[in-house]
Amino acid sequence: MSRGIDHVIHLVRDLDAAASTYEKLGFLVSTRNKHPFGTHNRIVQFDGSYIEILAVAEPEKIQGEGSPTSFAHFHRDFLARNGEGLSGLVLASADASADKAAFDKAGFGGFPVFDFGRMGKRPDCSEAELSFSLSFLREPDSKDVMTFVCQHKRPENFWFKELQAHTNGVSRVSGAIFTAESPTDHQYFLQAWTGIRDPRSTSLGVTAKTPRGDLQITEPRPFEDAFGSKPAASKGLRFSAVTFAGNAPKIRQAISKSGIAAQERNGRLVIHAHGAVLGFEVNAGG
Repeated sequence: MSRGIDHVIHLVRDLDAAASTYEKLGFLVSTRNKHPFGTHNRIVQFDGSYIEILAVAEPEKIQGEGSPTSFAHFHRDFLARNGEGLSGLVLASADASADKAAFDKAGFGGFPVFDFGRMGKRPDCSEAELSFSLSFLREPDSKDVMTFVCQHKRPENFWFKELQAHTNGVSRVSGAIFTAESPTDHQYFLQAWTGIRDPRSTSLGVTAKTPRGDLQITEPRPFEDAFGSKPAASKGLRFSAVTFAGNAPKIRQAISKSGIAAQERNGRLVIHAHGAVLGFEVNAGG
């Protein structure tokens, strides 16, 4: 079974400042949530996927050196090494334990399933218990991106239509774009992660069309042509841009009103904010 996008991790230094930027762009952003291991987040939710705006807010809670898949250690070190930006992509899991077995068999796993929970808030501000199981996989050379899958154990306490009504008309994450010097070198990893056996290969790179958004790996030059900026250098995969889609006229209007500079390139309005490249689909198909 193929795995669609569950959430994008946008790592920032100032959580509230980044949330304000998203709000200016017409997104509805949640209140602050706290993890027990020192990171805080605010969420932009869609139907089945979301943006996790993340900050290392309590670094004193991060103890020791951490494991290769330690969420808090990875993001603390990413921020020190790279600054703000897109630090991770998480795909949806129906069974984290089964996915772990698949990742182990493909040669990209070997990590225990990580279970954790926290309290969240419903739209009426009442508290709700949340629980997740995470299964990780890694490509040895791709140290600048965190890759795993997430199984929601209490989905009824997480997904709410009221939190998905964005005034800018955006309804979904349409794609996650990675860059690499040789995209086809990462094809087997992409297959293992998404569960899609035959990603589409073109001169622009490799694309896996999932039930919830496309994952694309492209070379730096085509990425620069598409988004108007050079991606950060990285030995392996680098998470370089995220794209959104929905009601194209509303998106265009919201970005125009935001006062945030945008370039129009290849049917997208492209914004650079807090180290991330955000692309908004404004072609006729929306």
